[in-house]
Amino acid sequence: MTLKPRILLVADRTLSANYSIIFEGMFGTMQTTEVPEFVMKSLMAPRMPVDSDGRAAAAPLGLRRVEASLLESLHLGRDDIVCATPESVESLIGPWTKLVVVSSSDPLGRGMSNTTTSCFWGGRLYTEYWTDKMMMRLAEFKSRHNFKILTGGAGSWQWHQDPETARRHGIDAICEGYFEEGGPEFVSNILNDAVPSEMVEPSGLAYFRSNSCLVEHVRPITAPSMLGIIELSRGCGKACNFCPMADKKMRHLPIDLICRDVETNVSNGFRNVVSGSEDFLRYGSDSFKPDYNKLCELLESMRQIPNKNFLQIDHVNISSVLQLDDGELKQLRELMNWEKKCDYLWVNMGAETASGELLKANCAGKALPLDTDNWDQQIIDAADKLIRTGFFPVLSFVLGLPGESQEDVKKTLATVRELVRRKLVIFPIFYEPADVGQRSKSPAFNLERMTLDHLDLYQACYEQNFKEVPPMFWDNQRAGGVSWGKRALVRTLGNVEVIKWRSAFKRLRRKLS
Repeated sequence: MTLKPRILLVADRTLSANYSIIFEGMFGTMQTTEVPEFVMKSLMAPRMPVDSDGRAAAAPLGLRRVEASLLESLHLGRDDIVCATPESVESLIGPWTKLVVVSSSDPLGRGMSNTTTSCFWGGRLYTEYWTDKMMMRLAEFKSRHNFKILTGGAGSWQWHQDPETARRHGIDAICEGYFEEGGPEFVSNILNDAVPSEMVEPSGLAYFRSNSCLVEHVRPITAPSMLGIIELSRGCGKACNFCPMADKKMRHLPIDLICRDVETNVSNGFRNVVSGSEDFLRYGSDSFKPDYNKLCELLESMRQIPNKNFLQIDHVNISSVLQLDDGELKQLRELMNWEKKCDYLWVNMGAETASGELLKANCAGKALPLDTDNWDQQIIDAADKLIRTGFFPVLSFVLGLPGESQEDVKKTLATVRELVRRKLVIFPIFYEPADVGQRSKSPAFNLERMTLDHLDLYQACYEQNFKEVPPMFWDNQRAGGVSWGKRALVRTLGNVEVIKWRSAFKRLRRKLS
């Protein structure tokens, strides 16, 4: 090992494993220690390869953005700033190390999707467990070599709200939000022991928060991103009270920058592409109405890049789906047909609740520019439209939203029972306030607050998932190049999990009856 980097970038194993498709990553981050660690490491979250110097073959996109920004702003060479894996980072640390930047999506296990799993299964979420193990090792090395530790990523708010745990893990500074505007200066101040006093919290932690979604300072990545993830847009502005993107107007990255990121991934062997956006269908739009022509222009440009397998979409908004006609959606679907055939091109839609009034109270702009008067029917119409035009809907509903009544739960249950007659999947999520200060007014949802109606809703969703997730997962893994043997093993383990889920439902039903 010859590298002696001044700055190391690393993420916990759930965020930096060698997943083949995004659904593998989603399931990896949702698992708890009830799943044996050897199963997680060998099958569900396999180790990311590194080169002979310890560089990660691919790293989370957020760290790649930080890397590109620091390379330009600090005028350092590529050997001075290195993306490592949790396994290789220790071999790169030494007296030359000045800063370790750690990214995590859920470092303390408080994310909404993940708490849903841990409430049912018990154990510690691997996002928390592996982060804890990595941070304790980094703290040991810090005591020896006296470098600083900066944390960031989607879960950085958890460190900020629990400074005692942050200090115990040796953390010196926290960065929330997008890094490019203000982040490089913050890092420079940390390196020079010159953080302004107004940026130092009473706990002693240096803290920087960027509320900007401006994309002018975004630089192309210089090496592959995990899962081939690329950014299309930042922000959302739909005003959901549990989302950090709620008040951030959507901004779009230029097409040439997006294509450069795709080319970087593909040329390094990462041929599957995942689009990152709060609403894929709003790319290029300055309002809540999709810009169909701009989206077609983006997809046409991406299609020109050779050697891509298939495109995986993350989020779309129900109102965006409803504003496009069937012909437009079919054309978009055609533009997403790349080298590998994918029958289950899934799109994630946050329905949140079937109650228009409850939606309006918690997600003021969710339905804009439409209204919420018939929100339950809009959910069904959007799902039908996607299915007709060749997409596979993945919906999510939030249990325990502030102000939720039993009538709201029953209405959502009725909508779910209508939806499950279709080819789609539905994930129920437990509400978790992003700000611990909100807990007294809007407490997190958990099994203690669950009613029989909630359980009926939850189980109806999962019975649908037990039927529809396996073929979708199989299809995506096949398109992503996963071997038949691994696909068969994953399906077998999935069948075991179905038995465990149903047993958990029976136990809880007895308790609630």
